[in-house]
Amino acid sequence: MVVVFSVIGSLVVVNWCAQPFQERRTKQQQLNSLGAFSVTFSANGSVSSARFRGLVAEGFPEACSRLEVVDLKGAHGVCDSLQVLARLNSLRMVILSGSDVKDEDIQFLVRIPGLRHLWLTNTNLTEQCVDDLARIERLEIIKLDGTNISAEAIERLRLLKPSVKIEGANHEP
Repeated sequence: MVVVFSVIGSLVVVNWCAQPFQERRTKQQQLNSLGAFSVTFSANGSVSSARFRGLVAEGFPEACSRLEVVDLKGAHGVCDSLQVLARLNSLRMVILSGSDVKDEDIQFLVRIPGLRHLWLTNTNLTEQCVDDLARIERLEIIKLDGTNISAEAIERLRLLKPSVKIEGANHEP
């Protein structure tokens, strides 16, 4: 454990890192090799969020076992990535805005037990994915602006998941 003390006036600030800088750097390099361009660490040294340029590889490092946010905005070939992400129990938010996600890919999101926030804006999704979206148990917020999901299908999703906040200017009641 690394402990850093800073004195600001009469205030002493204690910053601690559960893992030395080199271990965090190694984790970041692993993720960079998988296409990550932005990585955030939690206080205990685990990776809390990562933004990817594209495909998330099958050999996802153990360092990401506590990953909470994955951003695949604008990515292509996300189906393979979603299959990998389905194994991350701590994942809370997935951003697929502008990606090539397809209706049949949503089934992999259902397998993420802690998924609460889902951004699907500006995708080609249709009403065919609504039943799978409704099966995401802990979903709290979903962004659907700029999709091909009809207003009727959005209303059906609202009936199936009344506690979920569905955002999207094209489909708001």
